[in-house]
Amino acid sequence: MTTGGEQRTTFLAHVRALAARSAPGRPLPDGGYPLPDADLRRGSRVMPDAVWDGVRSQHAGVDVDEPTAVALAREIGELVAGPPTEAGLRHLHDTAAEHDLLQIADAITKEMAGLTLPRDRVREVGRRLAEHGTRRNAVALGVLLLGVSGDRRDRELLLDLGSLEDLTLYAAVALTRTQPDRERVLFDLARRVTGWGRIHTVQRLKGTKDPQIKAWLLREGFRNSIMDEYLAHLAATTGGLRAALAGGPVDDELLDGAGDILTALSLGGPAEDLTDYADGPEVIDRYLTLVQQRPPTLHRVATVLELSTDAGRSGAWRAVVDEALDSPDLDVVRQAIRPAKELGIPFRDRVRARLGQHPNDGYLWQTLLDDIGDIDDVLALAHELLPLDQLADGPSLDVGHGYGRPEHVLDLIVGRLDAHPGKGWPLIRAALRNPAIRNRNMAVRALDAWPKDTVPDEVVAALRRAGEQEPDPEVAGRMRDLLTTWTVSTA
Repeated sequence: MTTGGEQRTTFLAHVRALAARSAPGRPLPDGGYPLPDADLRRGSRVMPDAVWDGVRSQHAGVDVDEPTAVALAREIGELVAGPPTEAGLRHLHDTAAEHDLLQIADAITKEMAGLTLPRDRVREVGRRLAEHGTRRNAVALGVLLLGVSGDRRDRELLLDLGSLEDLTLYAAVALTRTQPDRERVLFDLARRVTGWGRIHTVQRLKGTKDPQIKAWLLREGFRNSIMDEYLAHLAATTGGLRAALAGGPVDDELLDGAGDILTALSLGGPAEDLTDYADGPEVIDRYLTLVQQRPPTLHRVATVLELSTDAGRSGAWRAVVDEALDSPDLDVVRQAIRPAKELGIPFRDRVRARLGQHPNDGYLWQTLLDDIGDIDDVLALAHELLPLDQLADGPSLDVGHGYGRPEHVLDLIVGRLDAHPGKGWPLIRAALRNPAIRNRNMAVRALDAWPKDTVPDEVVAALRRAGEQEPDPEVAGRMRDLLTTWTVSTA
């Protein structure tokens, strides 16, 4: 089945090529991205479809597109009235590709149920779309059709396609409807994904009695790249955290999984939290008893402190944090900063020293800003480490720059200077001429906090020049407004 008038890589071929580069049954490299139709969907939405579907299905709700669902169901009905034709399959593929499947999935399933269609032909159409589809929503429709007409023969196809986060939700539903060992096949699928796909799949394992799945939920299954809070309560209850910690040997993986589950529950968030977990106080007490019987690690210290307890403040545990602050591994240093704050371990000088090696690390700068005792110290360090002349290379319509760049550091610091009027002019001057719109906005906000009758002529002149060169109308307007207040003040 060729689609869209040109040969393109099918989603199935894409998945299987990536799967050959990873361990069997494990997540695909880079989550399977970019998808084969990425060039066709570029610019249509900032976030990937998997993220968009996840947010809507969990929180925002879905606006059902009933007319499209009815039209597609009828097109499928006409297509399976006889042996499906190549032209009919191609038309269905290209039509489905242009629609948001999440808006029509339930409605199309309901509509097809009332048409009494030949199951074997619907399955054939589903297989063809799933195996040969080159557009995300068309492949998702194929997976949906297998969910209403497929059987155990479709297991591997659904697992393969479901390993793409963009298709996991549809594959999980289809596998649930078609496979006799529902929990085991969902368990398999859940281990192949790490983001929204894992959340969708693990949520369908709620209430399982399978010992292997329960053990996995407590050690690994709740972890995901979105927020552990989505699955922490399910893992604690379905996984039987209370019983697991109370009886038998507790291995390190279980102990650390328990700590992370309890941390996620204590943070609250988008799903049930500690207030919804009746066993919470007892489980926390048991965890704290067990963890203090094991060798301290930085992660365990952080977890114990997150649970708001005095445990973990002993000399040995403090020593772990103190040592981590001097680690050659920057990630370890970052992880040690919060426990160090809680334990009163000096860290500021060591963070300053590390910035000399990593001057663009936003987390280290944020640490100094959050722990500020003297803004002049931060400003002097920034003047020393940041390439201010390069950062002032002229305005553009860029909205901002990503983490790990000096532009981001400039944003972090100048964004705090409205609380310190009159300070930081070299950084503000650079921000006024930075390509990022956000940095220029932060510069104007900082200057707006300066006492009107103390603004030096140099600053007035610099803001006037910036306003004349500003390409963004809104930013230019803010600059003019501020100049007006200064002019009125000194008139």
